Amino acid sequence: MSEPPLSATEASPSDEREWLRAVLRLLPVGVFLADRHGRLLEANAAAVAIWGTQPPLVGEISQYGRYEAWWPETGRRLEAHEWGMARALLKRETVLNQELDIVAFDGARRTILNSAAPLYGADGALLGAVSVDVDITARKVAERAEAFISEASRLLSESLDWETTLKAVARLATREWADYCLVDLLGEDGALHRLVLVARDAARQALLDQALPYAARLDADTVMARAIVSGQSLLVPDITPEWLASHSRSPEHFRLMSELAPRSMLAVPLVVGSRRFGLITLISTSLARRYSERDLAFAEEFARRAARALDSARVYREAREALRARDASLALLDAFLSESPVGMAFLDRELRYVHINPVLAAMNEVPPEAHLRRTPTQVMGPHSVGLEEVLRQVLRTGETVVDERLQDPRPGEPRYFHATWFPVHMGGELLGVGGTVREVTEQQREQERLRFLADVTARLSSSLDWRTTLRTVARVLVGPLADYCTVDVLTGDGDQLERVEALAGDARTQELLAKAVRYPPPSGLRTPLRRVMETGQSELASELDAAWLDALSVSPEHRKHLEALAPRSLMIVPLVARGRTLGVVCAVSQDPSRRYRAADLAFLEDVASRAALAVDNAWLYREAEGAVTARDEFVAIATHELRTPLSALQLQLTSLHRAAQRDTPVPPERLRQGLGSALRQAERLGHLVTHLFDVARISTGRLELEREQVDLSALAHRLVARMEDALAAAGCAAVVHADAPVLAHADRSRIEQVLMNLLSNAMKYAAGQPVEVTVESADGASLLYVRDWGPGIPRGAHERIFERFERATGEHARASLGLGLYISRQIARAHGGDLSVTSPQEGPGASFVLRLPPA
Repeated sequence: MSEPPLSATEASPSDEREWLRAVLRLLPVGVFLADRHGRLLEANAAAVAIWGTQPPLVGEISQYGRYEAWWPETGRRLEAHEWGMARALLKRETVLNQELDIVAFDGARRTILNSAAPLYGADGALLGAVSVDVDITARKVAERAEAFISEASRLLSESLDWETTLKAVARLATREWADYCLVDLLGEDGALHRLVLVARDAARQALLDQALPYAARLDADTVMARAIVSGQSLLVPDITPEWLASHSRSPEHFRLMSELAPRSMLAVPLVVGSRRFGLITLISTSLARRYSERDLAFAEEFARRAARALDSARVYREAREALRARDASLALLDAFLSESPVGMAFLDRELRYVHINPVLAAMNEVPPEAHLRRTPTQVMGPHSVGLEEVLRQVLRTGETVVDERLQDPRPGEPRYFHATWFPVHMGGELLGVGGTVREVTEQQREQERLRFLADVTARLSSSLDWRTTLRTVARVLVGPLADYCTVDVLTGDGDQLERVEALAGDARTQELLAKAVRYPPPSGLRTPLRRVMETGQSELASELDAAWLDALSVSPEHRKHLEALAPRSLMIVPLVARGRTLGVVCAVSQDPSRRYRAADLAFLEDVASRAALAVDNAWLYREAEGAVTARDEFVAIATHELRTPLSALQLQLTSLHRAAQRDTPVPPERLRQGLGSALRQAERLGHLVTHLFDVARISTGRLELEREQVDLSALAHRLVARMEDALAAAGCAAVVHADAPVLAHADRSRIEQVLMNLLSNAMKYAAGQPVEVTVESADGASLLYVRDWGPGIPRGAHERIFERFERATGEHARASLGLGLYISRQIARAHGGDLSVTSPQEGPGASFVLRLPPA
């Protein structure tokens, strides 16, 4: 007798493992076993088949991310801890049938049901977990194909406009079934014409559109030509480069098909009985989607339904043409009513609506079906009594009323219409009255806007005072466009907003507005006004809600004042001229029936643009006047300055020339004095001409420097000594504080020119007062100070005196070209330094500081 089989309690652990492996091999579902740390211990053959190759036996839960899976509902990829196995190990959960879309390790895409459960030992301790994967790809593919065919059938049955329907079905096919869908139809000429090309990936649509001229040719030996000629569907499971070459018409066609990268194809003819309509081609570009005979069967079923729908559309089209031929006038009326861009209607002799098109129904703000068999008064209320009187007049007199101007009496923004009413006869019998209605509200508003803009332009250009111009903006906007308006402009520092005007349409609102405008938006607070100023982009609040009031207010008190004004709609528009934002205009409506729209914003932007141009012109005019004045003054001063030394030089030379012509010799002392005077005048002329040449060089960017290592201390001592006589003549005692060498990398002659200009300035404006010259190094720079004890320079003029042609006021105002300090600062900045002036903390006078980079 044979021995009885071992019981489970008698089996060894190795036997139990072999039993388990045998069971796993026989299971038709994929099974994974993992220990309590997440390390995969076992995977059966079904699991390997699902994942394409031997799956990696990962060592811990964090490595589960190697498996690519996505949630079908959201398209989000699973994280490692979201796998059923991980949840079973980490949270002791039992996970049942969570549907996932996966990409196997061989690139194939599948849909699986993933389940998992923890495994416990006899003592209750966690031993590990088991995960089960069920491949439902075939079922999901079938479900999607059946859903596609069902949806395609619905689309085909909903419309008899077959071209539009086929395009919708093609888009559906690319969403569920293919990467490209092409539809070619047989034309009356017997050739295929490409009607539809749709790509799943919108980024590749432009590339696919290039295939439009390459419809299949019936005389070519291609898969698509054979399919349409034979009426039999054809499957190309794998498309190779050789296949592409055999189907291409030209190198360009081959290049295009190669870029489209087709991998598999179905060519399905559209056939009903013996009639062939065309061809539907489905193309896959993914290695994971390789068409099979099952896919071909689904495609043929779809093509059969599409062909029947096309045949029905053809029959319907022929019947419709026959009906149109039989009753052309009625068809024409229907076409006019449904397609006319103007409102159209027909009323019977009892003034009941028989036909009305959607356009007129929309004008009446009542659905078309609510008009039928009802009179205008029943549809729109008592205010239509006047309309009925006009319609009865047409029926009674038989005369047409042309372009009657109507205004909608209903509350809200006014609407305007032009209506024409005419009698309708058939066979001599009066059937009723027909009419056409055109809404001309926008044209009316546009005409009003054009007239308004013409008036605004004239009023804005009437003054060259920019404040008057901006106040005019508010005056022209309040009433026609706004209930109240504010205008703000950037101040000279470019940071603060100055409120130029705040105007309301009535006294009460003006009083409330005066309280609200006491709260200008500070520079650090990003209110809508500030945002428009910074971005240069307009803002529109058609409905001004609490959030907008919060954004506009700068404090709780300010918000209360804004609420009291009861704003309903708001527009904020920048004043922009030559790419520069000058200010901002704010228009507000308090009327609930007036809600600003994009057209209103564009209109206000047009007004603001004209206002900004007028303001900019006013500023430019003011600047031009200043420039002309400065030019005239400069010409006068330059003429005077050049003429004075020139006249003195001419007199001196004339005197010496006459003395030389006399027989008596000229005393040496007189000769020295005359020549010395002539030399000084010539030097003065040279100095003036040098200044003019330097200005020209600076303006053209051709100020050249010859840099070397310069000791500023030695330069100051040497130049003061050279100017000792001139300083003494001006009564200026010069003191130099420059004991240690201070080096700078500079143009020696140019730095001497700067110091000479500063000393000349001191002699001119501080005659009889001491002058101090100090040289030192500080803060990583070489510094040269020239301090005088003259009348000083007001703080407001510290920057202005360095501009071209700027001169001091008082007795020396016309004794200078106003170029010395300008040239000196430009020389300093050309060195990478600067020249500035400060008012000393103690005593009168001014202190000029020349800052140069060290050597």
